[in-house]
Amino acid sequence: MSSGNRKAILATALIQGLALYLLKALPAAESWSPVWLYLSYTLVIAIPPLVILTIAPRLARHAWWVVTAFAALLALVAGYRGYQCTPSDTFNCGWPHELAVTAGIATFIVAFLLRASAVGRERLTRPDYPSLFHYSWDNALTAGLTLVFTAIFWMILYLWQALFKLVGIDFFHQLFGEDWFFYPVTWLVAGSGAILFRSQQSFVLTLKRLLRTMLVALLPLLAVLTIVFLATLPFTGLQPIWDTGRGSVLLLWLVALLFFFTNGVIQDEFPFQRYPLWINRVLLLALIVTPFYAAFALYGLFLRVQQYGWTPERLWGMVVALTLALLALTYSISILRRGGQWAEWLRRINTGLAFWILAICLITQSPLLNFWKISADNQASRLLEGKIELAEFDFYFLRHKLGRPGLDTLRSLEQETIIRQNPEIARYIQSLMDPGLNAFDHRQNPLREDSEAKQLRNIEVLPAGASLPENFNVRHIGRTCLRDNDCVWLRRDLDGDGEDEVLLFSLYRNRQLTTTVFYREGGRWQRLSSSGRSFDQTLEVLKRKLSDESLELRPPRWQSLYIGDELLFDPTQ
Repeated sequence: MSSGNRKAILATALIQGLALYLLKALPAAESWSPVWLYLSYTLVIAIPPLVILTIAPRLARHAWWVVTAFAALLALVAGYRGYQCTPSDTFNCGWPHELAVTAGIATFIVAFLLRASAVGRERLTRPDYPSLFHYSWDNALTAGLTLVFTAIFWMILYLWQALFKLVGIDFFHQLFGEDWFFYPVTWLVAGSGAILFRSQQSFVLTLKRLLRTMLVALLPLLAVLTIVFLATLPFTGLQPIWDTGRGSVLLLWLVALLFFFTNGVIQDEFPFQRYPLWINRVLLLALIVTPFYAAFALYGLFLRVQQYGWTPERLWGMVVALTLALLALTYSISILRRGGQWAEWLRRINTGLAFWILAICLITQSPLLNFWKISADNQASRLLEGKIELAEFDFYFLRHKLGRPGLDTLRSLEQETIIRQNPEIARYIQSLMDPGLNAFDHRQNPLREDSEAKQLRNIEVLPAGASLPENFNVRHIGRTCLRDNDCVWLRRDLDGDGEDEVLLFSLYRNRQLTTTVFYREGGRWQRLSSSGRSFDQTLEVLKRKLSDESLELRPPRWQSLYIGDELLFDPTQ
């Protein structure tokens, strides 16, 4: 790497650090529209790393036009995403995790595509597969090593400030905590790390060989797991997978890991030439059956969507599942048609996969595939079609989780007959749309809250014939008893003041018993404490013991210690 390239990398890193500091420190930035904030942060975070990873002594002259075009495309996408959170006094979208992840993945793909087609060339050319594979791993390892290098640098600085603080010098503790020091220094160190590891290609190649050796050793184990687990499913059925609530995720992880290990072993050489023939066949068989796993995962997601409708998380799950399913299907077909000679198809499939993921990352943040709008429209249609009861509908989700599309859908629902016929829900929607009210206090559908309160009051109260006090508010005490847990109330005077306290016993499926105590003070019921213990018996046994005449109150062995009205020691805490 030439001296000019090193200076350019350091300058780019420093500019990124200073830009991030200014965006955080400038008071004017706080009043910016989310459109400009999202646009600015996206460009500042994504484009400098692209430049740092791409810059090289011999780079095609049109490469920078690609960087400029990508920056313009990211700006449009980020601006549109920010528009979904405007006006800022109406929405609180928080940190755009989804946009940050997709922009990061898109930047990584553009970086290795650009290096493969522009480095060492006078003009941009179509990259070959070995170059794509080499630069994708090179960029990933360089980025990872740079992060480790930067983290170690800050560990040394933390040790530095701690040692000086021991001898009463607090200057470095204050200096290292200042934003004007943190941002420029951190990004300069990261730029230095990028220069170091891009210059030491022999070290990066050695690390890649070491990782490949590990993958070569572990891939057969993963392949055997894939085959054996699939062979057990005819005997166990799929229902236990869906009962966990995360079966689709685990299946997709298995498929993704198998593909990652496979590509890490093959790289750009003939498939599995390092293994004996019988292991080679086991690995090919594992790849052939992966479409079954992808199909099971898609079916599990479909069941969740049928039951609860679309949300951004389920839409992303479907995108990931469809991507892996297409990849699994193409891998399987190529092996079945070409047998051990499927390397050429593999190169085409993986190259197409890179462009597919790049397109998905950009389209999902654009008006073409707005997950917030899709989710809002789907949830509203489920309500209007009667697929979900009005008391079960999550209006809070529309208002505070789906940005502008959610609010627009909520306003359209307000005009529907099903809402107008229920004044309580109409008032609730009006309160949700008031930005001055505390959103968290309005998270619960009032009809559902009333239904849950009725269910809680219908739980048996001990001793026999007792009931909950009329002014005892069961709202907001928790929803554990509304799930598959066994509960019972108990009235008992715990403090000897002649007035009963209320205890709630919740017996969980894992045989944990939680006891929550409520007491009245100043005319209002409040939570006193909650404690848990193991309990290996049934709810009926618990009720019998609570109803037994041997139930007694005992004073604590240890008393609390006070100075005047100031509590110094409480043995119950």
